[in-house]
Amino acid sequence: MHALTEKEHHQLIDTVQKKAAASLFFPDAPVLHVYSGIVQKENIWISGNRIAYVGPDEPLISENTEVCRLKANQIMVPAYIEPHAHPFLVYNPLTLGRYLTEKGTMISINDNSFALAHLSGEQMEQFVHELNQAGGHSWLWWAYFENQHPSTAALEKWLKQPFVMQGGELSHWLPLKLGAEDLKDKLFAVRRSGKRMEAHLPGSSLNTLNLFAASGMTGDHESMTPRDVIHRLNLGYYTAIRNSSIRPDLPVIMSGLARHPGLDLSKLMLTNDGASLPFLHHATHAAMIRQTMDCGISMADAYRMATLNPAVYYHIDDLFGSITPGRIADINIIESLQEPEPTSVLFEGKWLVRNEKRMTDPVALDLKRYFNHADTRHLPEQYPLSPVAPIGLELQNSVITRPYPFDPVSPLSDDECFLTYICRLTGAVLNTRIRNFAHSLQALGSTYCASGDILIIGRDRAAMHAAYQEIRHGFQGITAQFDGTDAFSFSLDLLGVMSTRSMDALSPKAEQFLQAMKKNGFAFDDPFFCLFFLTEQHLPFVRLTPRGILDIKSNQLIVPTINN
Repeated sequence: MHALTEKEHHQLIDTVQKKAAASLFFPDAPVLHVYSGIVQKENIWISGNRIAYVGPDEPLISENTEVCRLKANQIMVPAYIEPHAHPFLVYNPLTLGRYLTEKGTMISINDNSFALAHLSGEQMEQFVHELNQAGGHSWLWWAYFENQHPSTAALEKWLKQPFVMQGGELSHWLPLKLGAEDLKDKLFAVRRSGKRMEAHLPGSSLNTLNLFAASGMTGDHESMTPRDVIHRLNLGYYTAIRNSSIRPDLPVIMSGLARHPGLDLSKLMLTNDGASLPFLHHATHAAMIRQTMDCGISMADAYRMATLNPAVYYHIDDLFGSITPGRIADINIIESLQEPEPTSVLFEGKWLVRNEKRMTDPVALDLKRYFNHADTRHLPEQYPLSPVAPIGLELQNSVITRPYPFDPVSPLSDDECFLTYICRLTGAVLNTRIRNFAHSLQALGSTYCASGDILIIGRDRAAMHAAYQEIRHGFQGITAQFDGTDAFSFSLDLLGVMSTRSMDALSPKAEQFLQAMKKNGFAFDDPFFCLFFLTEQHLPFVRLTPRGILDIKSNQLIVPTINN
């Protein structure tokens, strides 16, 4: 996305006044008007990357004007908007953006926390600039600010960027309740910037929701029930309804909301919340719109949740969210309103997909300039067999972990595996156990986790040693040995967390890992998020950290790591 130049501004006005020819002309095209909810035939004129005119008149046409007649029953709808994207999860921002655009979601508001951990402010700005130059998607960003990073001054500088839409998501809610002054300062910086602020408040009480609303929170995506949604709406929150690989809540919530016919749905949005592969294929905005309608929500409201509502929320409805004059020419052409996935995609006035055929090749971008090989200098030479902690991690679902005691000298139970955590930056080690992860896993080695550290999990110490050595000698990604013949290797060449490969290439590998894990005892939905979140310090109830096993609610260390 680039700002409108003065030349383009004059060209747009001249096109409407028939002093300049339209670049694209769609005669007599059925259009979903999201402001009114009406489908009406219009003549649509495009000037460069903007919509110039919507109405009954015909434009000035030259030999350079492309006249595009829709097929019978086809309808034009606005580009879909992803209000809450996590673009650093196996896929990378470039490949995810291209995939989303081809499925009709041409704009996304993206988590910058992973990039913030690895890039300076200048590098992050350059990275965003190169993404926009690559094109094929409009990447907009968050301003993340937890764990004392970045400084308030750095946060304020980032918030001034025109491509930054919001602060957050604020997930470490306990420091705010305890009165952390640094956090209050940053909340005020976001509030003063005029940008939105997103919270992460699963299962929160009305008192907590009130505290965060008073602190400047304007949105939350953690509703799990229709009642959760109504509580947030009553307190003024915009609310994103989620259909993710770990929280596929959308069908239950929408079915419940459909039983409230007078409910104002203008503050609701749709998100897949960074769904991992292969679930992402079932959680595009096209799929979520269809599910929403199937649950009894009206057609107009379902489409608004993916178009106008997020555009209004982020103050970008002058650019996106509707097919109206002056907006960027991001348009989906669908075969019927009941089938929201587009067969043609017009992005910034150019065809990216036409009649289900890709019209342009993906633009190359050297992501390894920013996210190259992870540092392994501090890892121990040998697989560390330091003393085993007597407290393990028990999975309640894909991401929630509770502590449990065990006798370190006792044999593994059927639902247990050994677990070794190694801090990449210090070499600190923790040996413990994990329950409900797998029952027939010899060894799994992973660099895929939120902190960028090393996880070795399994029931066979020799196989775990081999997996560790593979990582120490340069492998990045997930490697697993399930039995004597069933092996798996998933290379992630960008910091051990992302791949440079296309979504089409990644999907079969992701499906293979998912099925192998379920076959070998993983009883939950998403092993990718399970691995990633074992070191993510905002989820209940205990997490692996460089200091040791941490109780999240009390911020108390349960078991320390050991420096070898």
